[in-house]
Amino acid sequence: MATDPAEHLDGWRTGSMYTFGEAGRLAHVSPTTVKNWLFGYTVRGQIVPPLFPSGNGSMVSFLQMIEIMVAAQFRKSRLGRSISFHTVRDAYKNARDSWGVEYPFAHFKLEAMGGHIVHFLREGRPISSYQALDAPAQWTLPGLVRETLDQLEYEHELAARWFPVGRAVPIVVDPRLSTGLPTISGRGVTVQAIRKRFKAGLRIEFIAKDYQLDPSLVETALQYWEQVAA
Repeated sequence: MATDPAEHLDGWRTGSMYTFGEAGRLAHVSPTTVKNWLFGYTVRGQIVPPLFPSGNGSMVSFLQMIEIMVAAQFRKSRLGRSISFHTVRDAYKNARDSWGVEYPFAHFKLEAMGGHIVHFLREGRPISSYQALDAPAQWTLPGLVRETLDQLEYEHELAARWFPVGRAVPIVVDPRLSTGLPTISGRGVTVQAIRKRFKAGLRIEFIAKDYQLDPSLVETALQYWEQVAA
């Protein structure tokens, strides 16, 4: 069982930071999905419990946003069949209980947990040992989830920074900078600010010179924002 890193948590990762709309845009899900995954919902008179047992108020923390993003990637990955909300919720609970960590989908050991979680997703039931961790490649995490984990940096075993375009591109979502909005790493310039200046009619070359950035990075930032805003 992993050591719970909760003792190292502080407000910059667990405090209210994003609206449902902001969290949804970053995680590429709808605001309604964010709300349903945090609070549960009712369908045909049946109450569906939340995916994450941490819904509180109308704002989302950085760690909650990361877990929503990872859960969305599990849903998209298919694993040979459509993965239901209920199955992902049960796998999440299974990982949380088995490893004793509060945020398993934002935990740096999720890659190692992968075989266990994927076994649960495929078979629909927990396993009694960690044998799946040494199983063949088909029990590793889906490609979409692995790609997401490669974009994360961790502190004290939990996600601390996210590079949504990949680590090679200095666009970062850091809850300690600009209230968690995507920024240019090391500059503190938000992607939103770059977009606003571009929408105001300023040329990419002028924006790049003003912020002392490479024009190609300004273009990448604008392309990323269009994906987030879509």
